[in-house]
Amino acid sequence: MEAEADALGADGVIGVRIRSLNYLFASDVLEFVCVGTAVKATDGKAYRTPAGRPFTSHLSGQDFWTLWQHGYVPRSLVLGTCVYHIAHMTFRQMLSNLGQNVELTTFTQAAYDAREIAMARMQFEGEQVGADGVVGVTVNESAWAWGEHAIEFFAMGTAVQRMRPDATIVTPTLTMPLSD
Repeated sequence: MEAEADALGADGVIGVRIRSLNYLFASDVLEFVCVGTAVKATDGKAYRTPAGRPFTSHLSGQDFWTLWQHGYVPRSLVLGTCVYHIAHMTFRQMLSNLGQNVELTTFTQAAYDAREIAMARMQFEGEQVGADGVVGVTVNESAWAWGEHAIEFFAMGTAVQRMRPDATIVTPTLTMPLSD
């Protein structure tokens, strides 16, 4: 996708969507397909990454424009993943929980840890491209084919960089009435 954008002379690719494909004839193969829209600035400036490559972003055209208006430019689509195995409970542990409504802390902690590791890996990718932050973050959980005691978290966002000294991030404010 980046090579095609480069061949077109684009500054970057927005609206990137990633999908995975499984094949019945090859159950051990997982293919990932990325599609997006190549964009080029009309002001005569180049907005490629510092490495000279087209930037990538999963932001929509509207989100890209809002980011641009606030003085930021996308640098890279960043990803983080973690597949985490959750230890089996012993027979004694299962018996002690029998008939009780209890939290399975091993599973809860594993889910928290896996999510944090995936997000930390995504943030690390952002740091590698010199980004000032990551926006539009989504975190998805799945089991894929790892088995009943494994969990996977997949984090995705767009690493952004300040392009103007007066750039601001606008955070929406939520006003809630206080109850009596």
